[in-house]
Amino acid sequence: MIIKNILSRIGQMIVVLFVLSSITFILMKLTPGDPVNKILHLDIANVSSDQVEATKEKLGLNQPVVIQYFQWLGQIVQLNFGTSYQTGEPVIKELIYYTPPTLSIAFLTIVVVLLTAIPMGILAAKYYHTWVDTFIRTVTSFTVSVPSFFLGTILIYIFAQKFNVLPSSGIDTIAGYILPVIALSVGMSAYYVRLMRSNLIELYQSKEVEASRLRGMSERYILWGDLFKPAILPVITVLGMSVGSLIGGTVVIENLFGIPGIGHFLVDSIRARDYPVVQGAVIMIGFFVVLANTVSDLLLLWLEPKRRFNNTRHLKKRQRQDGEI
Repeated sequence: MIIKNILSRIGQMIVVLFVLSSITFILMKLTPGDPVNKILHLDIANVSSDQVEATKEKLGLNQPVVIQYFQWLGQIVQLNFGTSYQTGEPVIKELIYYTPPTLSIAFLTIVVVLLTAIPMGILAAKYYHTWVDTFIRTVTSFTVSVPSFFLGTILIYIFAQKFNVLPSSGIDTIAGYILPVIALSVGMSAYYVRLMRSNLIELYQSKEVEASRLRGMSERYILWGDLFKPAILPVITVLGMSVGSLIGGTVVIENLFGIPGIGHFLVDSIRARDYPVVQGAVIMIGFFVVLANTVSDLLLLWLEPKRRFNNTRHLKKRQRQDGEI
């Protein structure tokens, strides 16, 4: 079942990346501006028309769009994203250099979110309708609506400019990750605290909990033995689906904190009309989003073996129905 799930996800990944690359290619061609203008600096330099045509021919931009598209697809199949117009380096080499900071920020953000949301969600549910629950709900109601870039600006002012205890830009040291991760994780944590709280409150009212209490089970056992796993499963599901928005959030944060990540590189490439880099970066981001969803699904199958049995039984039932038809 797990192998089938992996193969299914690989097929979905191929389809998603194909559609994503096609849409990106079309949008880049429809976007106003010419990469040749950026490369030759036509706005400030006197360049002959022969040089312009020679540059277009060198980059393959003088060919029909359809031919450019199929050449692009042929390169993608060979894992060749082309050459950057800005640096002249292979795009895959540039992406390998800029991707680790983005993945590090995203991974650390997920860790902080889980370490914050799970305990606070448990506290809010355990002390339902007390001052603890009210305090947590009030704080999360405020922080969930604060944009990450706004919070990042405040953090830079307080910790970098006012007290000068943390760097405002760059990731030369581990301390450089602290402010970006906080800026991204505060809003996300608030959402998952509320999700964990609502899951547990609903589960506390179930018949299983009532039966456990009648058997004399402790509240500690009920929480960790009966409720924790079914409460955490929806959190993992939603977290896997929100990786795309998380990586999208790093684009803003990287530009705010001056972090040389794939988001910062993508914005610079869009401004320079560097088509190969933009298309390669979008495909790279799409790959990691689909990969995160796949890992989330596999983790759910591991945590809940019943899901594998139910999926197999549903598949066999559907096959019998198709055979009867």
